[in-house]
Amino acid sequence: MLAAALQGGFQETFDRIAIPVAIIVALFVVYYGISYYFKNRVTDTGDLYLADQSIGSFVNGCAMAATWESLATFLGVIALIVSLQLPFVAMWTNFLLSIPLIVLLYGQTLRRLGSYTPATFCKERYGDRMAVVMSLLIVLVMVMYAIGQFIGLAKITNVLFGWPFELSLFVIAAIVVGYVILGGMYGVSYNSALQFWVMFTAMFVPLMFILRDLGAAGWWFPPLGYSDLTGQMQQAYPDFFDLTFGLKWYVALFLGMALGPIGLPHLAQRVFTSNSVREGRLSVFWFVVVTGLLFTTAYAVGFAGVIWTQQQGIQIPEADLDKMIFFLNFAFNGNAITGYVVAGAIAGALSTVSGHMMAISAAVAEDLVGVFKPDLSEDRKTRLGFATIAGAGLLIALVALDPPPFLVVSILWAFSITAAAITPVLVLGVWSSRINEYGALAASLVSVVLVVVVSPHVLPGITIGPGGITSAIGLDAAFVAVPLSVILLVSVSLLAERLGLAGVDRQANQRLINEMHGYPEDGRERFASAWPLVVLAVLSVPILWWGLLPW
Repeated sequence: MLAAALQGGFQETFDRIAIPVAIIVALFVVYYGISYYFKNRVTDTGDLYLADQSIGSFVNGCAMAATWESLATFLGVIALIVSLQLPFVAMWTNFLLSIPLIVLLYGQTLRRLGSYTPATFCKERYGDRMAVVMSLLIVLVMVMYAIGQFIGLAKITNVLFGWPFELSLFVIAAIVVGYVILGGMYGVSYNSALQFWVMFTAMFVPLMFILRDLGAAGWWFPPLGYSDLTGQMQQAYPDFFDLTFGLKWYVALFLGMALGPIGLPHLAQRVFTSNSVREGRLSVFWFVVVTGLLFTTAYAVGFAGVIWTQQQGIQIPEADLDKMIFFLNFAFNGNAITGYVVAGAIAGALSTVSGHMMAISAAVAEDLVGVFKPDLSEDRKTRLGFATIAGAGLLIALVALDPPPFLVVSILWAFSITAAAITPVLVLGVWSSRINEYGALAASLVSVVLVVVVSPHVLPGITIGPGGITSAIGLDAAFVAVPLSVILLVSVSLLAERLGLAGVDRQANQRLINEMHGYPEDGRERFASAWPLVVLAVLSVPILWWGLLPW
């Protein structure tokens, strides 16, 4: 239908869908063709989850970018750019740090240990109880992350076909499950690399024509080409360039948006699919390059959306800001090009959701079941892996039936959980032999409960911080839960060691630390001092206190 909006209307959905549907169907044929090509290579869990560690750096870098960017780049992220304006740059800059930090902080060490999920690492480092807790945390976080992707796909099918939301969810779940099961991590990796370029071209090329029509001299290179429109923006919307938020907000961004993704297992798995440590490092280089291109292009889309709506006097309801990129392309480029933009958004969802399903499957079939059935045969574990992929799709669809009101809320809330409950346990477990199971259990369990309690989505009457969007996306929860997690992890670990509690074995921890860092035989003590941990915990106390003070 068409919606009139003062000067020049904006189109909300397709009036002719033949070309968009043809584009989307053609791409799905390609995706399934790639998965089918690799299906015979999936013979065990190493193939299913890691593609036998055979993925080259450029393909892996592009696949990392596609997994990282997701459907939210087209929908919720652009809505946040329109809502937050300039401060959103800080949000995404912190998020961009995550992949390099994964490699620097624990990627290579876990690779030496042979652990390709956080739960596998916890089993080796802390024992079975922590492995069970970590497996359940991974399932929770991946479901929360994937909800936003499924909701976004349902919104796209609503734009495209007008299907009911419930029908859309289960059709999408069936399509994605089949696509992931068919090719395993081989198909997921090569498809994700292709999907990045579908995403990038679907955003970059149409934006060229939008910026040209808006009068930008540099329209041919959108990441920078909108710069000469800043004068028009200052006239149309002077507040766009205000920093808006205080220092506390930006510190909270680092705690949630930079530290959170470090603990996301579907990002870590991408590092472990590289065919060598060198290729893993080079993958990060390509990730930064291609992600930077897509990020700056997405910001240009948000900029164009704000200036267009302000100049035209168009009022778009907050709930519909997720569709801004479609409204822009309907207005400037028409149905056919908008159809390709929709295909790019779908590619973003597929690349990310496939990573979520692989992470859930690995956490359940490899890690959780491995605790209770350690002698399960490789063949049965592989079959169980396929079954849990299907179960993950059904679970996510069921949870998404009652969606959060704003697309990226559940995604960003998941970052707060990982920042507090997963990242400290992983990082300090790699870099200190004094951290043990008791500290890890206390830090993870207390911090995840805290994030859930102060989240306005679960108990609206209990919040910390200023409320509004800051509370909704979990920033105030991260501000309190992350330093508390570090304090508990350090203090409980050292206290358990001091009391000589069962299971605290410093020598075993030291041997494992040496093995992770590439010195398995020399017996030297490395990263064994308690003082760096004590300093870190002491520094976390004022951060915790600051987070509890009124914003």
